[in-house]
Amino acid sequence: MKQIKEDKNNKEKPRLLKKYISQKILLTFFVLVLVVVANILLKKYGGGYFNDIAQRFSGNYLLAGLIFFTSEVSIGIFPVEFFMMIYQSKDWGEYVLIVLILGILSSLSGFIAFLAGKYFEDAKISRRIVTQKKFKEYSELFLKYGWVIIILAATTPLPFAMVSFIAGYSKFSPYTYLKIIVPVRIIRFFISACFIKYSINLF
Repeated sequence: MKQIKEDKNNKEKPRLLKKYISQKILLTFFVLVLVVVANILLKKYGGGYFNDIAQRFSGNYLLAGLIFFTSEVSIGIFPVEFFMMIYQSKDWGEYVLIVLILGILSSLSGFIAFLAGKYFEDAKISRRIVTQKKFKEYSELFLKYGWVIIILAATTPLPFAMVSFIAGYSKFSPYTYLKIIVPVRIIRFFISACFIKYSINLF
């Protein structure tokens, strides 16, 4: 009886994972569509005002980088697409470089969260994170699916900093983490950036 139950669980696991991944991909696509629509509306109805804000903000690369990095280390206060929209008026060469830097900074912020989970598990802030409901939820997913959840966190609306912390807390390999995160995160940024950059010419 026990063996039958284990076989059933083993069959259910890939099916549940496939369903979970499909849901997150659909959610990511939906969010990206919303970003593109918001970008088009801003360009059409608030182009002058938004461009003025964007030029003032984007002129200070150090400040923008610090705000972005702080946001990514914490809980993603500002969506990464916001920064891509800020810089979308730049020419392609500069825009690609900016997006690449954003991807590297985001990967670095995730690695900091990873190291915090790995080496500061007894710190007060870590204990506070561990008691959160989301931590338990994503910990269970990570224990079930491992690196798949890391990839999903790097490419979908899953909380990137939280999953990175959990990976470190669970003693996941730092080398494997970086090997997964850096290319996946940068590719995800470039895909979003291309949609945003091209969308301003749709209307």
